[in-house]
Amino acid sequence: MVTETLSLSRPIRLGSVTLSHNVIVSPMVGVTDAPFRRLCARGGSALMCGEMLSSQAIKYQSKKTLALLKFFPDERPLSSQIMGAEPAVMAEAAKVIESYGADVIDVNAGCPVPKIVKTKSGSALLKDEKRFATILSAIVQAVAIPTTVKIRIGVRENEYLAPALAKLAQECGVAAVIVHARPVSRRHSGRPDWEGLRQVVEQVKIPVIGNGGVNVPQDAVNFLKISGCAGVSIGRAAIGDSGIFNRIRHFLATGEELPPPSQGEKLETLWQHAQWAAEFFGEHTGLLRLRKIVPYYIAGFPNATAFRSRANRIATLKEWDILIEDTRQTLV
Repeated sequence: MVTETLSLSRPIRLGSVTLSHNVIVSPMVGVTDAPFRRLCARGGSALMCGEMLSSQAIKYQSKKTLALLKFFPDERPLSSQIMGAEPAVMAEAAKVIESYGADVIDVNAGCPVPKIVKTKSGSALLKDEKRFATILSAIVQAVAIPTTVKIRIGVRENEYLAPALAKLAQECGVAAVIVHARPVSRRHSGRPDWEGLRQVVEQVKIPVIGNGGVNVPQDAVNFLKISGCAGVSIGRAAIGDSGIFNRIRHFLATGEELPPPSQGEKLETLWQHAQWAAEFFGEHTGLLRLRKIVPYYIAGFPNATAFRSRANRIATLKEWDILIEDTRQTLV
């Protein structure tokens, strides 16, 4: 059904990088690797965001971590996210990321995971303005590509730390702020605080991108219209549904809601994901990494439990081909 045109789809400028529109993928640990990002690029994300990586691991040249800095040529523009507590180490890690070809450096200042917070990284930076500013300034001065920062709206309910932090980030030369519109205490549950996010938007001139609970097109509309933010960042809703970016962008531009993918379309995307994972990581590692994402693709499938059980034992693309073909027959 076509409604009144919303005209909420627009480009975003991140310093020297201009995004074609305002719907992007969120960094997700263990998820937003190169094969997944490539699907998101095909599915319409305006920026491909890599998973959070440790600046210390980059400093010590961890092969596993450095491998995650590689990407497919058609992932552009590409953002790589880092976490850490030491400004000099973060700046050096940013230089390494820049040398690998990323278009944007993103700093994580919002991760609520206790083992990250204990290192004075992630959301611990929300209450350490001095360290927050020193890290951002060090990175901005170290690299030529734009720097963005991801934060939470606060640590606890009705505690709005984000407005002041966004203003501080702007003063440090950051190109944009991505704000998860829930406090750390709520993790990923509950309604995002669009009204609180508006306070952030009103404090700065740089783009503010809203995040947290964007699952359907109307969620994006609420972020953009109620908070006034420049764009939205989509996380979990994109797992197993990489076309969500095109559907939301289309809705923002026209008011028309396109249908979600059919089970058959999801199956074909999963097959493509498996092929790219094997190509990028090698067959064994790539298919192993894919296992935790499989349930998102097959939710609601007939015999989903049996499918998942077989997928968890698969070690080769040939076996995947057989599983996909067997499943196609059940969806006809």
